[in-house]
Amino acid sequence: MDLFSARAIITHLQVPRSFFGLLISLLLGALPCAPADLLPLGKIPAGKVVLVPQPHHDDHTTDYGMGGLIARLVDEGYDAYYVRASNDEKDGSQLPGENDIVNLRESIAATKILGMKNVISLNWRNDYTAPIPLNELRSQLIFLIRKYKPDVILAHNPWEHYQKNPDHRNVARAIAEAYWLAGYANVNPEQLTLGAQPYQASFMYLKARLDWGLGQQPNIAMELNEDQVRRKEKAYQTHRNVYAHPASARAMKATLAKENLYIPEFERLDDQQAAVQMEEWYMEWISRQRGKLAGVKYAEDYYFVDEFDYLPGLKEYLRKNVQKQ
Repeated sequence: MDLFSARAIITHLQVPRSFFGLLISLLLGALPCAPADLLPLGKIPAGKVVLVPQPHHDDHTTDYGMGGLIARLVDEGYDAYYVRASNDEKDGSQLPGENDIVNLRESIAATKILGMKNVISLNWRNDYTAPIPLNELRSQLIFLIRKYKPDVILAHNPWEHYQKNPDHRNVARAIAEAYWLAGYANVNPEQLTLGAQPYQASFMYLKARLDWGLGQQPNIAMELNEDQVRRKEKAYQTHRNVYAHPASARAMKATLAKENLYIPEFERLDDQQAAVQMEEWYMEWISRQRGKLAGVKYAEDYYFVDEFDYLPGLKEYLRKNVQKQ
């Protein structure tokens, strides 16, 4: 298959672009090589709770990560909670109310695969977060930080480039502000009467989409094992309202057949099983690509912020001089 044919597949077929990116890279021999300067590998910080506030039902596990790190945090003793900010009414081919119900149900199932405790839905209208009062969303997130007292927060990077999704932009900005402000007693003091005392999370891992532009410059990679990648794969394809449609596999098979090509593994699978396999292959592939950035088999990359990030001079001093007793 030549480059023109590969582009034609993406342009004219209703199939996952993520999988075609993988396929084209394989056909053209264009897989990225490991860079000369590898990303440093991070360690899981000491703690008990991770909060994952995301815009949508499926943002816990996408091509830009999080699912693997969530699974690793759970494996290392963390309690994990997922926050679904929007109602996801537009994500899927059904009526808005039906999409909301199905996407919530699938989000609960997918996050359980990762080992998460609960899904908290804020139910802001999907793709309408631009006109909502940002302070209202921020207040909700401040309350959740104070209630669950996370040591770690996983979020979108509000400073990433070329983020065209309004829900991603606004939820990312709100959680960045909430992370900063939740520790101040004079911010949302009405919450104190509910027993939600000021609390400051210590660590934040930020992610960005890289397929819409420059994205972000990661400063850390978190290594994953085989089981964590498998759980990430399964959680991703559990969202059947938006992923792993049988039509995707049929379109793939038909297009390859025109080029006298086929995928041997598909011969023993029906269209639904083949569609699931395509999604799982992509999750495995992207985890390998991120691993190459750090010189390991599997990883996810992040922009990592710790409790000393706002004091870079002190942070650098501690990095050079702190010793174990």
